[in-house]
Amino acid sequence: MNSGKFAWGITVTFAGGVLNLLLGIGVSVILARVLGPEGRGVYALAMLLPSLIVTFGNLGIGPATVYYVARGEFRREEILGNNILLSIGIGGAGILAGLMVVHFFREALFPNVPLAYLLLALALVPGEIFFSYVNYMLLGAQRIKEFNYRQVLQSTLFLGFITLGLLVLKGKVREAILAGLLTWGIVDILVFRLVKRVAGGVSFKPNLSYVKCAVTYGLQAHIASILGFLNYRVDMFLINWFLGPAAVGLYAVGVGLVEKLWMVSQAASTVLFPRVAAESEEERQKEFTPLVARTVLWTTAFGALVLALLSRWIVLLLYSKAFLSAVSALQALLVGVVTLSTGRVLANDIAGRGFPGLNIYTSSAAVLTNVVLNLLWIPRYGIVGAAWASTASYTVSFLSALFFYCRLSGNRWTKVVFPQRGDWVVYLKTGRTLWEWLGAKVIRKLIKTGMIAK
Repeated sequence: MNSGKFAWGITVTFAGGVLNLLLGIGVSVILARVLGPEGRGVYALAMLLPSLIVTFGNLGIGPATVYYVARGEFRREEILGNNILLSIGIGGAGILAGLMVVHFFREALFPNVPLAYLLLALALVPGEIFFSYVNYMLLGAQRIKEFNYRQVLQSTLFLGFITLGLLVLKGKVREAILAGLLTWGIVDILVFRLVKRVAGGVSFKPNLSYVKCAVTYGLQAHIASILGFLNYRVDMFLINWFLGPAAVGLYAVGVGLVEKLWMVSQAASTVLFPRVAAESEEERQKEFTPLVARTVLWTTAFGALVLALLSRWIVLLLYSKAFLSAVSALQALLVGVVTLSTGRVLANDIAGRGFPGLNIYTSSAAVLTNVVLNLLWIPRYGIVGAAWASTASYTVSFLSALFFYCRLSGNRWTKVVFPQRGDWVVYLKTGRTLWEWLGAKVIRKLIKTGMIAK
């Protein structure tokens, strides 16, 4: 693996993550201040419906797309065309499934959430599925810059529409959901045009061989993804069940801030997945992934320490006194976010090796831990109990992923967790290579624009 290119990919992805963080904080602040704790909770619960449907119904085609585009086993234009056909069928089925959920289970799953909000949120399903099926082709092709541009564009548009709907037009929950609909519509059109160019065209001729391979691989990743999503969000359902929407609103603020620490692991694992899938030399994988994992672990741990010290002031500054109760839950989540960050890197290595099914066991153990502890601790300790339950489940997820990774790779767990002799040499060498590469790119850009002579 080329460490310079990998570092460049992480740098671009991390920069995109920082921009998304700032834009996301802007959205979160507007939602919290305009809607208040209860309105923010209702919005969070309404948006859970399309998130659940997309997570449960997408069949894992996104990760499968990354895997097969990276390996080059099928023509890209065929993958694009078949993914679009799949997104249309699955998106339509998702809406029908959502209507059934709303009709039969609304009172049980979404008490205190108006029917109109749930129906409006359902319209987000096709756009989200189309985006994931198409946009992940950029990641598989290792077009990291373009992949991140689209993510930042989505966040920028969403912030703009949220500002228009809630601050300018004085809207509430309905306008916040409409902002999401407008965002997905525009982004889907733009991402299709870009991916079509990257793929060299689009072929809508069904390729049953690709569909079979994608679904076979995807279903394994899909089950793990469903369990992972439940692990991240089942606590909100249980908080709403025990404590009501206002408590969900407080908890959502704390979770939203803590999850920003995942930027480093998201950047690393996003770039690592297609590279592991495309890598043919086992020794490079064996040395590279532990370096990435332990770097992510200690970088995230430092960020968690800073957030722990500043959390009260951040919440007060951004969200007002009404949300100060979220601070204790936020702090309880920090250790779990650190462990899960490392677990995510290991899970993507496992999937990149062609064993996404192993992540099912990891996620199953985590979800079981989360549900049991939430049922025990929410009635007694409120949202802080939910936070500690999540931290415990995230740690279980990390330990399970660490076990499977070590069995597959032959590495010892200490190599994944603890800094190794020579790490700083690698960091300095990679930094120097990245600096030289960036400098060369800047010079070529200046020559191209005529600002300097050849």
